[in-house]
Amino acid sequence: MLTALVAAAPSLALLTYFYLRDRYDREPISCLAIAYLLGMYSMLAAQSLAAVVANAVSEEWLHLGGEPARLFEALVLSGLVEEVAKWAMLMAAVYHWRAFDEPLDGLIYGVTIALGFATLENFFYLSSHGVGIAWQRAVFAVPAHALFGGAMGYYAGRIKFSAKAGRRVSGVGRDQILCLALPVLFHSAYNFALLHGLNWFIWVAITALSVGFWVFVLRRVRRAQKASPFRPKTMLPTDFRLPPTARGV
Repeated sequence: MLTALVAAAPSLALLTYFYLRDRYDREPISCLAIAYLLGMYSMLAAQSLAAVVANAVSEEWLHLGGEPARLFEALVLSGLVEEVAKWAMLMAAVYHWRAFDEPLDGLIYGVTIALGFATLENFFYLSSHGVGIAWQRAVFAVPAHALFGGAMGYYAGRIKFSAKAGRRVSGVGRDQILCLALPVLFHSAYNFALLHGLNWFIWVAITALSVGFWVFVLRRVRRAQKASPFRPKTMLPTDFRLPPTARGV
C-alpha cells in the first residue's frame, strides 16, 4: 500500500496542476478518471509490445551492442513503443469524446493518459528497486511522462479543431506528424541520456532536457488557453495597450 501511494503521489500532484490550468471549461472528473485508467492499460500494452520487439534482436546485443543498442532501446523499445501505446488510447478513444470540446482539452487528456501510464510504471519500478529512489522518479521520470503526453495532446487538439475550422490540409498533416513524432523524440532523448549512466554530466543533461520540455509544454498551455472558445469575451486581448492619455503620460 505504501508503494502504491508513493508511486501515485507525483502523478496525482501533476494531474492537479495541469487540471487547474484549464481555467474556462474544466473536464469532468469521470472523464479524467477513465483517461487515467486508459493510461494504465497503455502501460501494460507497451510492456507486452516491447517484449515482442525485444525478441526480434538478441538479448546479448542489447547489453553489449554499444551505442547502436542504446539507441535502439531508447528510440524503439522506450520512445516509440511507449508513446504509440499512449497515442492509440488518445486518438482511438479520448479524441472522440464529447467532453473534448476545445484545444486545451487535448493537452489535459494527453497529460492524464501519460500520468496513468507513469503511475503504473512507477509502481512496478518501486516494487522492484525500493521506495528509496522515489524522489528521483518524482522529480524526473514522472514529470517527463506528463510533458511527453502534454506535447502529444496539444497537437491532438490542434488536429481536431483545425479540421473543424477548415484549416488547409498541409497544416493538419504537419500536426498529425508532430502529435506522435515529438513525444517519441523527447522520450528517446531522455532515455538515451539515462542509458549512459547516472554521473554528474548525465544529471546535468537530464535537467536541461527537463527544463526544455517544461518550457515547450507550458508555452503551448498558454496558446491553448488563449484559443479557448470558452474564454470570456470581456477579457482584454493579449496585445491590449492603453492609449497614452489613459496611462497618464
